[in-house]
Amino acid sequence: MNYKIGFIVSEFLPTKNIILKSLQNLNPQSLTIFSIPIYSPGKKGNNKLLLRIFRETNLDYIFFKIFDTIIVRFVRLIKRSRIENYAKKLNIPFHSLSGNITELNLAIENNNIDILVLSTNQIMPKSTLDIPNLIAINVHLAKLPEYGGLFNQFWLMLNDESKSFASVHKASKNLDAGIVLLEDSVDVIKSESLMSLYLRTAEVGGELLHSFLSDPKTYLKVNLEQEKVPHIRGLPTKQDMKKFKSKSLKLIKLKDFFTIEIF
Repeated sequence: MNYKIGFIVSEFLPTKNIILKSLQNLNPQSLTIFSIPIYSPGKKGNNKLLLRIFRETNLDYIFFKIFDTIIVRFVRLIKRSRIENYAKKLNIPFHSLSGNITELNLAIENNNIDILVLSTNQIMPKSTLDIPNLIAINVHLAKLPEYGGLFNQFWLMLNDESKSFASVHKASKNLDAGIVLLEDSVDVIKSESLMSLYLRTAEVGGELLHSFLSDPKTYLKVNLEQEKVPHIRGLPTKQDMKKFKSKSLKLIKLKDFFTIEIF
């Protein structure tokens, strides 16, 4: 069966790795991409998170998130290497939306989407998750339920984990609580930066997503209503960042710009 697949994406650091990996050998006529902003000032939750970032974290974290979002988007715009550019090359319909939920929901309904894929930092409401005919799924760059929420490569490096997982799970109104459908991992290299691990994990996420989209029915023979409460650590505090540095861990290394395809 040829399912209609819709992607909700925001242009931040790992999105391109995830999306381009997952599009391999899929029929472009069955795909649609809905692009929404990384930050929607109209959402109270986004504004509260922004305030918390400036109040609770340090400059290293703030710079990383600025790079992850604003700088990456700007450079990809100049280089014409945004997801939109690849969508046009592959003849995949691309909708640039404001982030308004009513507008987004209408676009998904009009395209009669069977499988909705979330690759965005925006939290989608139940009204959006309920629209697709088959399922809404999310790509999460960590093991669930052990590592829910944000910035998980930071937490797993801080906790001396040996593996960095990517998961494809059913999207849920409860953050990262939906049942895991696929997961895989890469080894954590002690000398690498968080950015390097982040992008390597995103590639695994793209491969998992491609496996799911190539044969969704294989992975849906489970009780999709069975949810687990994830462990969500939240934002790193100034003290957490100090511990990270004390272990000689780095968010970004200069060599990353020469050895990793960031843009």
